This record gives sequence, C-alpha cells and structure tokens, in this order.
Amino acid sequence: MGKLIVSLSPHAHGTDTVERNMYGVIIALLPALLVSFYFFGLGSVIVTVTSVAACVFFEWAISKYILKRERLTILDGSAALTGLLLALNLPSNLPVWIILIGVLFAIGVAKMTFGGLGNNLFNPALIGRCALLVAFPAQMTTWPKVGQWDRYLDAETGATPLSIMKEAVKNGDASVLNQLPDSLSLFLGSHPDGAGAMGEICALALLIGLAYMLWKKIIT
Repeated sequence: MGKLIVSLSPHAHGTDTVERNMYGVIIALLPALLVSFYFFGLGSVIVTVTSVAACVFFEWAISKYILKRERLTILDGSAALTGLLLALNLPSNLPVWIILIGVLFAIGVAKMTFGGLGNNLFNPALIGRCALLVAFPAQMTTWPKVGQWDRYLDAETGATPLSIMKEAVKNGDASVLNQLPDSLSLFLGSHPDGAGAMGEICALALLIGLAYMLWKKIIT
C-alpha cells in the first residue's frame, strides 16, 4: 500500500512557467520594438541591444559573484524582458553610459537587492527609468524626430504632441494646437516631430501586443 504524502499547496499544477510568461511578453513587445527600429533606425538598435545585453550580464554577475548562487536565472527571460522594457521607455539617442546606469539600478537595485524575480517590490525597468529621469532629466526628455535611420547621438530632436499641448495650456494659446499631428498619425506614430520614448509612439503596435497576451492568456 502506497504512503499518503502530505505537502503544502499548490496541489494543482498548470502549464504556466516563468519562462513561458517572460518570453510570451517579449513576443508581445516585438511589434512595438520593430516599429521603433523602423522609425528610429540605428539609435533604437543601439539602445535596445545595450539595455538587454547589460541586464543579462548584470544579473549573471550579481547572481554568481555577489549572491553566490549555484543556479543562474539569466535564461528564464526575466532579465532580457527587463532590458527590453527599459529600452522601450528611453529616447533613441540616449548615450550608452547612461543606459548602463539605468540597467544597474533596474537589475542591481530594484531586482537583485530584494532577492531576484518574484521578490522585487516594484517593476525593475520602471525603477531604472525613474532613476535616469531624476539623474539625467535633460537627456531623458530630449526626443529625436522619426526617420533618422542612420543617426544616433546627433539625431535632430523636436517637441512631442504632449509638450505641444502643455505649451498651449501654459500660455493659454489654443493656436499652438494646430501643430498637433492628425489622429491617424498619432495612432500609427508616423508624425515627423519628436515622437517620445521608443516604445510608446505607435498605439497600434501596443494593441497588437495586448491582443497576443490575451490570446495566449498571459494576462486576463
């Protein structure tokens, strides 16, 4: 007769894994990432590659040499996802050394300080972004215009639609609103002026990502 084994919950197990959910969200972000490549070109590629690679490296280094863990978690997708989310929250002309500081805050402070995945109190990517916004407000609020595919640090910048609206409210001049792009351009992100962070310019791309996560039941 077999022994009755008593264990803690959960007693029902599903097919969800950390890896499945992390890589699922990464797939959902691909439309926004591809749009950023299309609109910002070289700058977007440099910012994304730097952020993702640095996040994976810092998590590996902290886990191995500071926390002394035998099992490394860099393949579960969480570090790569943090890097991608951070990149999509940055302007496409941000210098590499500033990106690395943001990554260090995201992984080293917001994530690994609290024990790693599942223990962090806040979203690591957003903590990285907030740290950069406080430390480098000018660089973090300077937005390149779209269509400069071969330019990075020397990209021409412009006012975002939100900054145009802010100026109209501040000065009480409604005529400034005539500078706003049409609704379709705002929806697609194709307006020529300063567009904002890499991942926020195209609402359609983000909605496609949302539909994918709902379809795959990554979120409900």
